[in-house]
Amino acid sequence: MVQLQYLRETDVSAIPRRTEPFGVAVYSPWALAPDDPDIILVRGNAKQLMLLSEAARAAGIGDAGELMGRPTCAMIPATLQSGRFTTSLGCIGNRIYTALADDEFYAAVPWPKINDVFHQLPVFVDANRELEAYHRQRAASLSSTS
Repeated sequence: MVQLQYLRETDVSAIPRRTEPFGVAVYSPWALAPDDPDIILVRGNAKQLMLLSEAARAAGIGDAGELMGRPTCAMIPATLQSGRFTTSLGCIGNRIYTALADDEFYAAVPWPKINDVFHQLPVFVDANRELEAYHRQRAASLSSTS
C-alpha cells in the first residue's frame, strides 16, 4: 500500500488498532450471533446512517465528526477504544469482499449502548418524516412563487 502511495509510511502509526491480544472475531447477522457482540456493524445508505447517527448522538455516543476512510477494519478498534458511534466510507478491499455498493457505507455501534440508540431511532425517523413533508411543501411553494 505504501509502494502504491495509497498510504504514507507516516499514516500507518495513526491507524486505530487493538493494543491487547486478539481473541476471536465473529461476523454474523445479529440474530445468529453466538454471544453478545462488542460492536454492531450497520451497512446502509447516507439517509439511513444519518438517522442512526442522530439516534446515537441523542443516546450520548455521537461520533466525533470524522468519517473514516481506509482501512475499513480500523473502525472496529476505533469504536472499541472510544465507546462512540463510528462511521466508515469503506475501503476498496472491503467493498470487493463484501459487495458494498457505491452508495453504501458503514456505522459501528458499541454493544453496551445499542439499546439506547435503538430507543432513540424511532424519534428521529418520525421527526425526519415530518420535516421532509414540511420542507417538500415549502420548497414547492418557494419554486411556485419564483
